[in-house]
Amino acid sequence: MVKFINRCKMPVASGGAGTITFGANAVAGFESLADQSVGAGDELRYTLEQNNEYEVGTGVIGLSGGTYTMTRTPLRSSNSDNSAISAGAAAVCFFTMLADDVAQYLADLANVSDTSPSAGQALTWDAVASTWKPASPSGGIVNVSTYANLPASPSVTDLAFVTNTKALYVYDGTEWDRVSTGSQTTPRYTTIPPSTLSLDTSGTDSTITAVAVDDAGFPITYDWDGFSGSTLYNSSSLPPQVTSVSESNGVFSLAASTSSSHAGSFTFRTKASDGVLTTTASTDVTLTFGLADCYGFSISQDTGFMIVWYQILDDSGVNMFDDATFVNDCTLSATQYGHNIIDKNTTLTEEASKAPGYFVAQQNALFGTSPADTTAVAGAVAAHGSSIAVTIKWTTPRTIGAIMLSGLHPDGSDYWQTGDVKAFIGGSDASDLTTAYALTASTQTGFTSGYSKYVDFTA
Repeated sequence: MVKFINRCKMPVASGGAGTITFGANAVAGFESLADQSVGAGDELRYTLEQNNEYEVGTGVIGLSGGTYTMTRTPLRSSNSDNSAISAGAAAVCFFTMLADDVAQYLADLANVSDTSPSAGQALTWDAVASTWKPASPSGGIVNVSTYANLPASPSVTDLAFVTNTKALYVYDGTEWDRVSTGSQTTPRYTTIPPSTLSLDTSGTDSTITAVAVDDAGFPITYDWDGFSGSTLYNSSSLPPQVTSVSESNGVFSLAASTSSSHAGSFTFRTKASDGVLTTTASTDVTLTFGLADCYGFSISQDTGFMIVWYQILDDSGVNMFDDATFVNDCTLSATQYGHNIIDKNTTLTEEASKAPGYFVAQQNALFGTSPADTTAVAGAVAAHGSSIAVTIKWTTPRTIGAIMLSGLHPDGSDYWQTGDVKAFIGGSDASDLTTAYALTASTQTGFTSGYSKYVDFTA
């Protein structure tokens, strides 16, 4: 690879038409090869002058005991055949770029059928400038009017200057990278990615949308990465919560994992780049297998006298009534005979064939978990009348794994059997109620009478 040096001019001691030997010191007012840290094997462009003779070409430097020599390959000379001149003590050699090292426009080239380009030179038509220009001058610089007009098949290290944005680009073998020049501002978002996202586990991709602009007019490209603690994620190493991430025009589509073992969260970082500077925005992404953003339930009885017991499990299968903080956050609608979250102060085994026993069996069947307090009965409601509904609400949104209901009263009577369950999603107003969920009859041994049912929100 040719090396370029500055203000170096050396006298020739001897050489003739072959390898020349330089004098010990530079020409007065200039720097020597040693001053420019030139070493053996370096390849330099040179110009030799001797009286009225000249020679330009490429030389390979030799160095032995402090004495510099140069093997020459002439490109042009004052000889009619462009051969090497016979250089003697009157010759001087200076080192500089040659015209061949600079890509130039063929501004006067109206049509390649009329004017031949240089040998091996590829041309491209710049429709905006209405002129033919070098398509990919290896190692040189080509001017194009817009980013879209950058050469399609460049070589590594090719340079291009985009005139409408006054930006310099270098080709890295895969893409054109903009070179940073001077003070610049980062892109800014006109559509900011959301701060949170709950992944959809129904099979529909969840999306994160970003729109960014560069005030200098440079095109924006989008990318992403992510992290959880010290663990970093990207397209080659996805977070466990997703199976794929794709991007189109700033819209990122995330496909959720269907494995409950992958439940959890990570931070998704959107990146908008103008080719030099990047602006990021973070989104907390969560994967849960349950009923998200829930603020409570409405439980109804279709006909007859209503006494129903119920228990609510979180998305990991834990009885939420075991959590005093949750219990204190709950508000239960008033009923004729009471509606409470209670502790019967009796062992569940004494009521193993009734609602408390059903809850233990069903909780274990769904999640493999058990109540933390074996003397705690879940929720109980007693109400009189037909076609009525009772509600339980809380102020902090929760993710629910299941709700279990039973009319098997611990006093030995059997009551609730038919009715429905609705959830408050996104808030606790009547307008936030969902449609009724399908209730699944228990198949647990001893509880198949139809009085015990559940909804599994993680299924």
